[in-house]
Amino acid sequence: MDKYNVIKAVLSGAVAAVSARLGILGPMLLALTGVMIVDYITGMLASKKENSISSQRGMWGIIKKMLYVVVVGVGMLMDWLILTTADSMGVHIPLATFFGLLVAVWLIINELISILENLTRLGTPMPAFLLTIVQHFKVVVEAKGDELTNIDNKHEGE
Repeated sequence: MDKYNVIKAVLSGAVAAVSARLGILGPMLLALTGVMIVDYITGMLASKKENSISSQRGMWGIIKKMLYVVVVGVGMLMDWLILTTADSMGVHIPLATFFGLLVAVWLIINELISILENLTRLGTPMPAFLLTIVQHFKVVVEAKGDELTNIDNKHEGE
């Protein structure tokens, strides 16, 4: 087997292992990466069109996008902590990820809203319902996150 085929086999194996481990989170992380790139490009184009392009703003945009990785990582860490703790107590939770997925979806929606706003700044015709539905979906995702983190304090007074 030549060197090229060995590299292909190793990369294929690594991608398969990561994909199997991430499950549904894998495609969401790819989608997040894609919309982050599109948002950055459309934001730069809109700023250029408005003559308000700034290297400092552009750099902070890149830093903000890199920090998204940290936010998703915190969600994934929470998933791991909850699942590991539950498993050690004999409680089976049939999910591989939840908070990591919820955070990734929330960030994707944020990026989609920003892309639509950038396209509007560029003069692209935009049906109003598109931005409305994306913004509504963000509210739905936030409500689900709030619902999951609502700690019931009823038992404190008992």
